[in-house]
Amino acid sequence: MQTILHDAGWVMLRIDQVVKGRPPELTPTQRKVLDFILKRPEQAVFLTATDLAHHLNVSDTSIVRLAQALGYAGYPHLKRHLRQYVQPKITTVDRLDETVQRVESVRDVLTDVLSNDLKNLKTTLEETDPETFTSFVRELDAARRVFIIALRSTHCLGVFMNSALRFLGRDVVSIMPGTGEMWDQLRDLSPQDVLVGFAFPRYTKVTVEVMEYARERKARVLALTDGDLSPLRRTAHLTLTVPYEINSYIESFTSALSLVNAIVTAVAFENRADTMRVLNEMEDVWKREGVYWGKG
Repeated sequence: MQTILHDAGWVMLRIDQVVKGRPPELTPTQRKVLDFILKRPEQAVFLTATDLAHHLNVSDTSIVRLAQALGYAGYPHLKRHLRQYVQPKITTVDRLDETVQRVESVRDVLTDVLSNDLKNLKTTLEETDPETFTSFVRELDAARRVFIIALRSTHCLGVFMNSALRFLGRDVVSIMPGTGEMWDQLRDLSPQDVLVGFAFPRYTKVTVEVMEYARERKARVLALTDGDLSPLRRTAHLTLTVPYEINSYIESFTSALSLVNAIVTAVAFENRADTMRVLNEMEDVWKREGVYWGKG
């Protein structure tokens, strides 16, 4: 048992923090399950309790009792902790291979992906701390300017936040590497500004560097990411986390987009009179310039 608990997997799972450094007494079956999880975390993270039990020829109850013996509420809680460590290491090839092995038809893909998104949305609602959410919104509302860094697939989240805040008349700057002007854009960051960083596994290096720079410039730094092990959390003054269970080769940002929608709606709510004035002005401009198709 000592060999299992003191290998890299023990540190990886941070189980020592859960059981406060006291290895629990495990049955031989529980040891067998833990050994598999620690030696093959990239495979274990995709398995349900039933799948894992079947693979190891043990009972579902053994899986649940192992998780509880390690201090977790249940196997989903243990797996969520494991996923935070493993996801940055999982490639798109790994994800697609896992999906292909799990589903049998196109119809299965539809059910599998959408069901997973619904589960992530439910978890986001249950686990988002209202006080942190409120503080996050008020930081944005009080900012002189809002800088957004959202690279690669998270770019869609940054575009949505940028567009929504601009509708409210806010001064928003989206940071875009590759144009040669990224650091020029950040040069006059001040304590009155806020930078919002988006990143999920596998976290982009530039996003972390930009957030660290913003912190050095005394700007307020906010993060929207996936969990406690995210490198963004170490730099941000405030962090909102989104559960990030991947059931496809590409990331799903359904719950993250919903959270951003809640954030910008709350910013509008904080200043209802100003919001209505700005939106009425924008509606007049859109109507005059014929922005939308059709009449009226």
